[in-house]
Amino acid sequence: MRKLKIKLLIIFSLLTNLIYSQEIIFPKPFGIAIDDFGWMQGSSLGDEGGPWRAGVRRYMDVRDYKPIVEIGKAIGVRFQGVFVLSEMDRLNILTKYTTTTKQGEKWDNSENINKKQIEIMDYVKENAAYLEFGLHGVGHEHFDHGKRTRAEWYDIENNKPWDEQDSKEHLKAFSEIMAQYGLTKENGHSFPESYVPCAYAYYWNPNGEYSTGKLMHEYGVKYVNTLFEEIPECNPPIEFGGGFDHGVLVINRYNYGNPWYEFASLPKDSLPNYKTEIIETHWPNWLAQDDFLQPELNKRWIEFFRRVQKSNTHFLAKNTEQLFSQWLYKKYTNVVIRKNAVTIDNTNMPNVAYQEGLLGNMVLKVKLENNKHLSSANINGKPISGYFEECGYGFIYLPQLKKEKYELSLEFGNKSLGTYINTTGTYNVYDVDLTNHKMSFDIKMYGHQEVKIICDKPKDITCSNPYLKIKNWDYNQGNRTLSIELSGRDIQGEKGKISINFE
Repeated sequence: MRKLKIKLLIIFSLLTNLIYSQEIIFPKPFGIAIDDFGWMQGSSLGDEGGPWRAGVRRYMDVRDYKPIVEIGKAIGVRFQGVFVLSEMDRLNILTKYTTTTKQGEKWDNSENINKKQIEIMDYVKENAAYLEFGLHGVGHEHFDHGKRTRAEWYDIENNKPWDEQDSKEHLKAFSEIMAQYGLTKENGHSFPESYVPCAYAYYWNPNGEYSTGKLMHEYGVKYVNTLFEEIPECNPPIEFGGGFDHGVLVINRYNYGNPWYEFASLPKDSLPNYKTEIIETHWPNWLAQDDFLQPELNKRWIEFFRRVQKSNTHFLAKNTEQLFSQWLYKKYTNVVIRKNAVTIDNTNMPNVAYQEGLLGNMVLKVKLENNKHLSSANINGKPISGYFEECGYGFIYLPQLKKEKYELSLEFGNKSLGTYINTTGTYNVYDVDLTNHKMSFDIKMYGHQEVKIICDKPKDITCSNPYLKIKNWDYNQGNRTLSIELSGRDIQGEKGKISINFE
């Protein structure tokens, strides 16, 4: 009888492991773009031949940026925000760039020049961990002696590109306004990596001598999202969902029911209906009509993102790089899930993804049973990049995969991993090396964040990059948790190698 019970227990254990293994998921990434930051005055001037601004009749200030950061902190996401900078011009430099505003050489931004601009940009720089400073435009439209044509980066009224030199002048103007707030190469800051074309006006021409992608690539842009259906004359890759254009990765996006001008407006469609990995929102969608209504709206957004994280199809991308990286893996990588193992064939990944630095972590998620955890994990015998548990799932972060085949071995049980990075922040962890006495890992840090590591007691901690500063660290012996406060200089992210020697 005892032998029979033992056999039954073994069979039950095997069946449990088999069923549990089948819950490993190769999820789609989910992200949101937020258009139209940067306006100081919200009301649209579209009917007057001026730019379409935020579409709300109110003066904007730093309070209108705080909800996005608060929501980002609550869910551990760095939202992609894209900015229009004309009304941030404190030196009236746009008089030199006459096609950026309706006023042209008579541009005068005096009514918007005040300390609120400084407060806003200081807040954006201080909160790079949760709000990305991306490119949208200078004045949102294109102007010729005061006459507006839609839109800033491509003429969608006449289906033709603007003169290349003219568009370069717009990028130069954007950079000069950035410099008014200390966002310069000399101060250690990069040009935005993310870009959303105003009014979806993008010149898709990957095989030609000139395109919007070529223009942006020269300035350092890597990631673009737009609505392909607005530029059918350019034959964008609608069916494929995205593609490469002169070194930048351009993917399609849709709006799911929240108008660009509407306060407190979340996507109306449910997650199963989303056909794109990144979806469209605009600044007013995140703002309540008055301050006393904002906390309740924040809760609605947080609940919205929690539903995504609880789904068996998607995961919340921590940042733009992670979203576009997972998009690439989903398109080009073959993943076979077996019992306690995942076979990954990444040999079809395009070379351009490596040449342009577009590829980062691959993410898997697994549905966790009660009191079950990831107990062991390695990919081709090496440590995974990170792991955390949330919303009933375990999220497994793998390093950048080469054009090779990989075997990911996993074990689940009552105990958690012995040593790992608890990747709940919005940073990216890449390669991890681990021995009995030392741990090191490559990281891209956005802003100021705390990195938590489950490990033995450290003796010392160093960083390879002096501009990625270790502000403080603390070790909790009780739960074996090392907390390292890191602060990066570059608003677009600071890379470095962290090395930890254990006692």
